[in-house]
Amino acid sequence: MSESILETRPATGDDFQYVWSVYSDSIKDHITPHLKSGWDDAVEIARFRKMWNAADSHIITVDQKTVGWGGIVISGNEVLIEHLYIEAAHRGKHIGPRLVSEMTAQWTREGKTVRAELLKDERVMQLASHLGFEKTESDSDHPLTHTFTYKSS
Repeated sequence: MSESILETRPATGDDFQYVWSVYSDSIKDHITPHLKSGWDDAVEIARFRKMWNAADSHIITVDQKTVGWGGIVISGNEVLIEHLYIEAAHRGKHIGPRLVSEMTAQWTREGKTVRAELLKDERVMQLASHLGFEKTESDSDHPLTHTFTYKSS
């Protein structure tokens, strides 16, 4: 069996509803306990609308089928992976780890430092460690995320 074709394309404003849907499905259970008034779709979509930037986002496809999205900010010699969300139906198929591995290898060849903002979720943090990321010592005090830095081998 041949390997599936993993690609990304730049996001556009037309992708907002899809991106919101994948994002909210992915994080709702993680952040709801930290919200004083619980999850309110109208409040959260307004918050997301202010946060999301199509120019820094990419739609992820496998064999030309849309499966998720990522938010990447490249500034000089630094890359920050702000978001990476895969649709529930495609999780567990190693799409995210494969994408991160391939892109991290490319960025480190280019001499860039790669950082990632990760939810404080044990499974997510273990996966990041497995991919070569380490928790950054000067981590922010954000209640929901840690910053991890890729340590090239």
